Amino acid sequence: MKDLPHGLPPANSRKWHSRRWWDELGYLRARSLANPNWSRDIPWLIKRFRRERSTALPEDLALYDQAITAAQDYARSLVDSAEAERAWDRVLEPIDELLTRRQARHLDDVRRAQAGQGDLST
Repeated sequence: MKDLPHGLPPANSRKWHSRRWWDELGYLRARSLANPNWSRDIPWLIKRFRRERSTALPEDLALYDQAITAAQDYARSLVDSAEAERAWDRVLEPIDELLTRRQARHLDDVRRAQAGQGDLST
């Protein structure tokens, strides 16, 4: 199984206590999708992807579509096979790209906010 994307807090990080409210997909990825013991409930997962896709930025829509298609493909793979694990990694790839983009946007927002605060003190 693929590791979490660089820059995302590890699954056991306390940062998820507050972050999960603005990054549900990241929380899901870190706490459930990365857990090999998680029961891979694909219909539920696809519903989650579709729900989040409905409010996504236009530039991210294709990645949600890729994740949905990959999840549907995963559902057709044989459980506990090498192909199933490769198919699961294909589900995680677009999700990880979405999370990497989200993290970059978040850090940019933080930098802009910090720069704006510096302007107020002058």
